[in-house]
Amino acid sequence: MPQLADHLEDNAALQAVHAILAGAGPATARIEQALRLVRGIANATAHEDTRRACAVAEAALQGLPRDDSPAAWEAMLAREGAARARPETSLAERDVLLVRRQFLRDRLAGPAAPAIPRIAHLVKTDSSPGDLPLLPYLCYRSALAQCAGWRFVLHAPARPRGPRWEALLPHLDLDIAVPPQWLGDRRLVAAAHQSDVWRVKSLVREGGFYFDWDLLLLRAPEGLRGEACVMALERREEGFDEVLGVSAIGARAGSAFLEAWLEAMPAVYNPSRYVSHSTVLARSLAMRHPALVRVLGHRAFYHPGWTEPAMAWLLDPAQRLPPDELHAALADCTGIHLFCSHANFLRWTHEFAERDIERPRCNLATLMQPYL
Repeated sequence: MPQLADHLEDNAALQAVHAILAGAGPATARIEQALRLVRGIANATAHEDTRRACAVAEAALQGLPRDDSPAAWEAMLAREGAARARPETSLAERDVLLVRRQFLRDRLAGPAAPAIPRIAHLVKTDSSPGDLPLLPYLCYRSALAQCAGWRFVLHAPARPRGPRWEALLPHLDLDIAVPPQWLGDRRLVAAAHQSDVWRVKSLVREGGFYFDWDLLLLRAPEGLRGEACVMALERREEGFDEVLGVSAIGARAGSAFLEAWLEAMPAVYNPSRYVSHSTVLARSLAMRHPALVRVLGHRAFYHPGWTEPAMAWLLDPAQRLPPDELHAALADCTGIHLFCSHANFLRWTHEFAERDIERPRCNLATLMQPYL
């Protein structure tokens, strides 16, 4: 089966279309430049999936207005949104209309606003009165420190309580609302599934980055802000399928990829298959629509992973590296998803406390010490 990991170079090349269309200059010239790029990628690639995606992108570009009037582009956006919703529209036509939707928005945004905004979205789906656990607290502290000056929004059903929350709240804008309760006609019961939907809806509405509660941020994702939408593969482990991680997501408002993801979720949602609508579906859509999302390798946010060796590297004192060696080993990582809910992590950290970070006794403690 084709793997996204084998297509990362093609995927990165396709993202240049967004900046081309958003750039200054006549629409006709910009469209022709984008067409040359897409045709060049199709001719150079060894992957049939990329060639198919380039054919869709070319059809989407061919149908764009050559008129420089924003009103013409707005009118086409409205017409094609209606066409995509009609039952008689074929799947092939829907694919072209979806990609064209993003291209239309790229052009309408223009060169003045081509970047993902400096907004960080956090989600808490339950209204329990308990305080934030130590490690997620330090993860949030890392995000606030690395993204100083950003707007942070906490989406929650109620104002959280507890000393750690009270330390964080002065730095957060609270969005108090009922978490998503339904996907189509299926009730969302699990907090994680409510969060899956809430994070994507928030990004579609406002844009920005979503950070999971167990994402330790090592540096601000400034270099990713030029993408229309950006996600990273999880580290693929033996015996497991490739998936696209959902613990760190960046997107401009109105991302066509995220809209398509939301639209497709109800058809595949299955409470007994925990990630069918999230990491699995996201990966499938990224393979089908590579022009709409920049896919990064797993080291961006999902190194070292969730396995027993990964936990040992993070938490075993015998594997602790000197700080300079540790930071060098993670130089190409923007963050580390800690998989705090995974059995391996829970087993290694059941007695982990502040004193372990103060020493610091392991690699994870060294990374978290500045935020204690």
